[in-house]
Amino acid sequence: MQRELGVGVTAVDFGEFHSSIRIPPGAVGRTVTRTRLHTLLTEALTSEDHPYPVALVCAPAGSGKTQLAADWARDVLAGADAPTIAWITIEERHNDLGVIHRAILRALNEAGNPRLRELCDRLDADSPDLGARLSAQLNELGENIWLVIDDAHLLRDTDILNDLESFMRWQPPMLRTIICGRFEPPLALQRLRLDGKLFTVTARDLAFTADEAAAMLTEHGVRLDPGDLDALMDRTEGWAAGIRLAGMSLEGHTDPSRLIAEFSGTRRAVADYLIEEVLAGQTDEMREFLLRTSVPESFTTEFAEVLTGCTDAHDKVDWLEHHNFLISRIDESPTHYRYHPLLRSYLRAEISRIGHVEVEHLELTAAHWHAEFGDSLVALEHAVNSGDHDVIVALLSQSSLSLIVGGHGEALDRLLTRAPRTAQEHPSARLIRAAAALAAGNLPVARSTLDILDRTKAGTVIGGTDSRRHLLLRESLRVQTAIQTGDIGAALTRLRSVGPESTGESDLDAFVLLQEGRALLFLGRSEESEHVLGEALAHARLADASLTVMYCLGTLAALAMSRGEVVRAAAFVSESLMIGAEQSATSDPTFHLVRLVDSWCRYIRLDEDAASIAAESADVLHRVNAETAAFADGAAVLFGLDGSDRRHSAVTTLHTHSPVSSTMPVPPGIRAVLLPAIQYAYLTAGEVGWAHELAADAKTLLGPTGDTAVLDAIVHLHAHRLDQARKTLQPVLEGALVCAAGTNLIAAWLVDTAIALARKHDSRAHSALTEALRLAEPDSLLRPFHDCGPQVRDLLVRSTGRFGVLEPFAETLRASFPRSESAASDMLTPRELELLVELPSWRTAEQIAADLCVSVNTVKTHLRGIYRKLGVTSRRDAIAAAQHNGLL
Repeated sequence: MQRELGVGVTAVDFGEFHSSIRIPPGAVGRTVTRTRLHTLLTEALTSEDHPYPVALVCAPAGSGKTQLAADWARDVLAGADAPTIAWITIEERHNDLGVIHRAILRALNEAGNPRLRELCDRLDADSPDLGARLSAQLNELGENIWLVIDDAHLLRDTDILNDLESFMRWQPPMLRTIICGRFEPPLALQRLRLDGKLFTVTARDLAFTADEAAAMLTEHGVRLDPGDLDALMDRTEGWAAGIRLAGMSLEGHTDPSRLIAEFSGTRRAVADYLIEEVLAGQTDEMREFLLRTSVPESFTTEFAEVLTGCTDAHDKVDWLEHHNFLISRIDESPTHYRYHPLLRSYLRAEISRIGHVEVEHLELTAAHWHAEFGDSLVALEHAVNSGDHDVIVALLSQSSLSLIVGGHGEALDRLLTRAPRTAQEHPSARLIRAAAALAAGNLPVARSTLDILDRTKAGTVIGGTDSRRHLLLRESLRVQTAIQTGDIGAALTRLRSVGPESTGESDLDAFVLLQEGRALLFLGRSEESEHVLGEALAHARLADASLTVMYCLGTLAALAMSRGEVVRAAAFVSESLMIGAEQSATSDPTFHLVRLVDSWCRYIRLDEDAASIAAESADVLHRVNAETAAFADGAAVLFGLDGSDRRHSAVTTLHTHSPVSSTMPVPPGIRAVLLPAIQYAYLTAGEVGWAHELAADAKTLLGPTGDTAVLDAIVHLHAHRLDQARKTLQPVLEGALVCAAGTNLIAAWLVDTAIALARKHDSRAHSALTEALRLAEPDSLLRPFHDCGPQVRDLLVRSTGRFGVLEPFAETLRASFPRSESAASDMLTPRELELLVELPSWRTAEQIAADLCVSVNTVKTHLRGIYRKLGVTSRRDAIAAAQHNGLL
């Protein structure tokens, strides 16, 4: 008997390896060698530690069970010391004890082993104790024999099953039995499992990997790019029959991407296969059960009962699962079931035969079910499918906030285009579409949609709860838009005019307060912003609104960054990113804005990963918002300047994509915190004009703050206008002119240090440097000391041991500087190098001489040599020079 299988091939002789063995149906033709599974089976059956006497290959139709077993048998026979392999393919007629006995003996007889043939000739197929006699004879034979029983799911006869069960439990040690079937035959296999005698290969094991699928497609002359291959794997989920049918369809096709996008159970070849191999033999009652439960993407047995009205829905699902009917449990929700995508698409296409009215009823049933369990997006999808205006509007009104906050904008926008026109024009629908436009970076559409809402009262109850909820959401979205486009103050005023009192809905209050806090941050009102954001975070935690919590923490991180508070910023970043990862929100633009804050925290502490993190975030943001992405690009360049081989070229790129450009929506404090580093980069590259331009732009953007004064002072210092630099800086150092970013006050004291050094005021320089260290030490801020120039760094080295309680941080800072290349180590003798290590201890020459077991005069001679070679005249200068040259 020959029949078509999922791999599209039929039975022929297995004569290539043994003239008397026959390949079963589906076992030859164009095949993909699946080495991983061949190895898995062989090791399971031949392991020296624990060989399994029985293997079960169990998976739905078209999974490639027969093909796998036949290819594996071919590989086994091609190897050294190959066992004898006998193959029997079960058919309906084998449900007769005499017939099955004769079939088994014939398979053994045709396996190509003369001794086995003689053994079979001595046995009587009609003997009632054939199993016991065969077992004894095989044991006496003592040769490795593997028996493959294919399509074993067709066995139903109780006597045969009892015989086979007994045989497998007591089969000879040299025999291996491999059972293949669509589902487990009703054998007592659990006892074999518990005894450690059964090895199982499941549908999940048989699923093709992307590489195996690509190899199968190559047999059809089809080569897909990675994106199309991924899409096909999503469609087929590695199902062998699906991939083979796709390969046949793609062969010679001019537009593979389009075909894959449309590849479903409705295609003729796929539908024919599903009808003939999967759905054949199902009762009318089961077919209708399948149709009705295909409406939702997944279902529980309780949900299936509601959809079908069948009180035995649990038993039906259990039967489908037991018989491997292209149904599976969802890993994350084991009580939920789903059909294979190709099967479900076929069933969805067929469902119209139960009637349009009934299908709409099923869609509404699914909508109400998902709405009850809080699956707003899925509920709305089913409501749109039903076309019921009232239900769509009710769901939009109930779930507009969760849908907006949940980041479902793009999916909702596509979904609402299929809704009735009246539903599309409902205020809640417009709100959601405005949010979708914002999420996609389409600001003109967002603004025009909000303007339309201004001009209509439809769908709101004036003075009612629904009206206020709608207004709060609308004005919150307007604030979001204004942050990108300008006029934040007016938008914030409108939001606050709706009413300051709490709505009593924690999730709504959290969302509204978050937008208010963000607006205040962009307006530079950091204290107000911190208070409002703290309230927003408390409401979000109370509502268990994870994404809103992530947004609140991310905004607080940005606020801390704008103040130069690195420790707080890093703590907020850590929790925000952790929540984003837990909620699978790593593609959310806000997630990557938080990563930008993380990259700054790393940059200010000299972490090498800062630039790469900023660059990764820029790549994602380019798909959402060009201006924000440009900010990220500039940050990535700035953070990577130290490692750039072409520094001037990098500075030019930084100027082009300056993260403090006036065209970008950036909180003023975040602009301020980046200014000194950019200014130093311009001046180091010799671009004095850009430095003056930056100082002028900063005044326009920030006004007369301490931050802009620091920029002017840096320019004056670079031009050796020391008096002007000191005069500009004085109000900042005295506290009369406040810096928005705390890090800029450190920069101010370092500029003052440089001014004092230029004037040879060593005491003043040391005092200013100590103040800079005091401000930087709590947050371990290293970057400002690297930006300020070599003179300040040299002073830090020369002043070793003079910073009191700040000395440990000063030592950490010294260690962070790159060591300059020097030949000093080559000039010093081994004894001088040994003595050099003792200098920072500040012990006397007599004490050092005693430890080194030399005379005091010898120590003094070596000291004079060290001083001469390092070009210094004192012990303190010798220590500083040695540290500068990497000798200490």
